[in-house]
Amino acid sequence: MHAFIVTGASRGLGHALCEALLGDRYFVVGIARRASKGLAELAARYPDNLLAIDADLADGQQAAGAIHAALQQLPLPDCASITLINNAGVVTPIAQAGHYPADQLRQAIAINLTAPMLASDALLSATASLPARRRILNISSGAAIKAYPGWSVYCAAKAGLDHFSRAAAAEQQGKSNPAQIVALYPGVVDTEMQDKIRDSDEAQFPQKPRFDALKSDGALSSPAVAARHIVDYLVSPDFGRETVVDIREL
Repeated sequence: MHAFIVTGASRGLGHALCEALLGDRYFVVGIARRASKGLAELAARYPDNLLAIDADLADGQQAAGAIHAALQQLPLPDCASITLINNAGVVTPIAQAGHYPADQLRQAIAINLTAPMLASDALLSATASLPARRRILNISSGAAIKAYPGWSVYCAAKAGLDHFSRAAAAEQQGKSNPAQIVALYPGVVDTEMQDKIRDSDEAQFPQKPRFDALKSDGALSSPAVAARHIVDYLVSPDFGRETVVDIREL
């Protein structure tokens, strides 16, 4: 069995990743804050291959607990590989320093950075003695290396996620069964995150017209197309050779 744990599974890229993995006949555990109609439809289509777990990833205890709950329901000795995809993320607050809603800032760091770190920690700890191939894919963003005014919170969290991935990958070197850890830029995908960007205040986010144009010009990737590229890379021999990658350059 090849098992995949996907966070942010109820919509957007996370849902598309679940659908692509299930279509390839892998076993998937989808983690989301709340069940969605789309996830229920996938469960109806793949009743033996999908398990859904509700968790609020802004809560650190739930972020780690959801991974432990997922692993407890997997036949771990029968798993040839166990893969965690830290996909859940938020772009808000779209605001420049000096204008942050404090609650949104704390939630953004919790979801975009703290949750992936805690989820990765839980997976690595719980599977350390297993012979299965272990992979962690952190969905990052080009905002990790390019500074966008108005995205300072998002940029900082994604930069942190990239460097966490580098450091954690370095920690695995020399272990008897090292986990492969990668941070990946998926490109600009047509999800609800893009809706929030187009609804933002241009005074706080001067790049808004560019993202408006990406939508009107049909330049956004569909979640299904992006997910297909990501899954193909994830299961390829190339996964893990580089720690931070842009899917558009593979």
